[in-house]
Order: sequence, then structure tokens, then C-alpha cells
Amino acid sequence: LDFFVHTLAGPLHPVMARLSLAIAAVATMFLSGCSAAGGRDGSCLTNSTLRFGMERLRADYGWVCCDNHNWAEPSGSYRSPTDPLAAEPADEPLTFYDPACGAPLFVLPGTGHRTRQQFLQESAAHGWPSFRDGELTSHVKVEAGGEVVSSCGTHLGHNIPDRTGNRYCINLLCISGPEPKEDELE
Repeated sequence: LDFFVHTLAGPLHPVMARLSLAIAAVATMFLSGCSAAGGRDGSCLTNSTLRFGMERLRADYGWVCCDNHNWAEPSGSYRSPTDPLAAEPADEPLTFYDPACGAPLFVLPGTGHRTRQQFLQESAAHGWPSFRDGELTSHVKVEAGGEVVSSCGTHLGHNIPDRTGNRYCINLLCISGPEPKEDELE
């Protein structure tokens, strides 16, 4: 599309060129398999109740966790109407689970010794939960191109390194699975 935008129409204003590419990306998303059968309805998520107030996003954004490689839940959506992560007890470890298969994905505090407050501040600054090395479990995989997925294939987000190292920008909806019951643990 970029070739056609610049050669057939002549040079476009940068804003118009970005808008054209965004429209093409959305069209590609709908034409390439975000149908109900492909998980557009969030069917990869389990029937269990999601944590952190994410039930309110399941119907509209559950598909982000399924058959998706590029899209995210809306920026800051984990904070509205309240910040459910800040409400979690700060003196206890916090584990995030895959809602599709129950695998533990991220643990705070991790081995990087970052405080819960530092995690919350960085997440608020970027608009999505932002994890660092040392907070990931062995069930988190980083694909070529930076896509972050769980060991059972759930799209989690992307690795967007910055000057301090790897920053895993993650959709809270995709890591809000319930804590497994004792009899479900491996």
C-alpha cells in the first residue's frame, strides 16, 4: 500500500500517509481472520471470571488475546474506573495468569527487585502494564519481531526495549486469568 500511496497519488502529507496506512492495517485485520470463528469473540479465554476488573473488557477486546499479533486493548483501560492493580495487597507477591490455560506468566516482585510502586508508575506512564526481565516466568515467550506470547499461544503484548532494557508492554486482559485451584496445579 505504501508504494501506491506515494507513486500513484504523489507525495502525501505525512499525516495523510499515516492515516492511509492505519486504514489499510484495520482493513487487513478484518480481512485476515479476526472473525468469530478465529477468536474475534475472545473464545480463547476460559469461561472463568477474569481478575482485575477485566470482565468489562472481555466482550469488546477479548479477541486481542486470540489469533492476534499486532493489536492491543485501549491504552490505560486497566486503570478505569479504578486502578485494580494498585488495589492488590502490596506486601504479597502478585502473580498474573494466562486466562486461556492458567499458566503463571509474570510475578511481582520479580528477581529484578523492582517495587510494586515502581511497576505501577512505569505502567501508568506507558498506558499498559510494563514488566521487566526478572518478572517473567518460563511460560512467557518472545517471538521474532518482539511479540510476547504465552506457552499456550495467548497473545500477551510486545517487547519494546528502552534505554534501561527490555520492557514487556502487556495487555492486562490477556494476563488476568484466575489463580488456579490447588487441584489444577501441575
